[in-house]
Amino acid sequence: MNQVQFTIGCDPEIFVKKNGKPHSAYGLVAGTKDQPLKTPRGAVQVDGMALEFNTDPVSKDDFTGFNRNIVHTMGCLKEYVKGFSFNIAPVQEFSSEHLNEQPVEALALGCDPDFNAYTMEENPKPDGDVLFRTGAGHIHVGWGADIPVDNKDHFEICAGFVKALDCTVGMYMTYIDREPRRRELYGKAGAFRPKSYGVEYRTPSNLWIKNKNRRELMYTMINKAINNHINGRDATEVTGYEQDFIRNVINTGSWQMAKDICEQFFVRGIRWPYHNTLWDKVKEEMNGNS
Repeated sequence: MNQVQFTIGCDPEIFVKKNGKPHSAYGLVAGTKDQPLKTPRGAVQVDGMALEFNTDPVSKDDFTGFNRNIVHTMGCLKEYVKGFSFNIAPVQEFSSEHLNEQPVEALALGCDPDFNAYTMEENPKPDGDVLFRTGAGHIHVGWGADIPVDNKDHFEICAGFVKALDCTVGMYMTYIDREPRRRELYGKAGAFRPKSYGVEYRTPSNLWIKNKNRRELMYTMINKAINNHINGRDATEVTGYEQDFIRNVINTGSWQMAKDICEQFFVRGIRWPYHNTLWDKVKEEMNGNS
């Protein structure tokens, strides 16, 4: 895969509030899962009780384009929902009264299955009988076109690549996302969908889109996973721990261990002697929130 031209895109979800109170996004924009509303640099749609935006893919070496597409498409989305404010959070609670007012389509969860890279099996469908919804920040990595999604070899390539993402993006997200409830429904280690162009990594929440520093660090982590995968570096070589340990860190939300692993990448310079400034800024932000 080292001669492949990789691309990166995303499809984060955002909640909305009206007059400071959580509000369903159902019906606020014309776009749907089946027919997203196209924008100049992506598309927007409703996803259950949240909004979702999709960005056009860019080269893995084009953070400027990646960031521009996110900012621009979020701006388009904001124009469509004037009178509402965004809430970028991994979990949004709703009152039972508000949930009872919603149509069945707004309450449905897990319409399309995703898969576990470790078991190679379909993940259980989430239970929608809760008073909260979750906000994802899925990552799309492309390396081809018109690949049959049910092709066994492609499925195995996707699973292997997602394990590489767990070692970098998964550790980063476990550090910055300390809300455990999303993992009750979605976002456990190794969650993915094979795509005709590559893979959708479904473990991350939406917290990485909050500002430019977080977005650039995400882009860095994705690139590291790509490079590690094509060079055959396993979890032990990348993180110092076996893959099952990395999986457990994500699934248990062990953010302090995730931070220690990230420190190896950045501060200590054992493996990645750069991007320290970005890491320091994100750590400072997290320290200010704790």
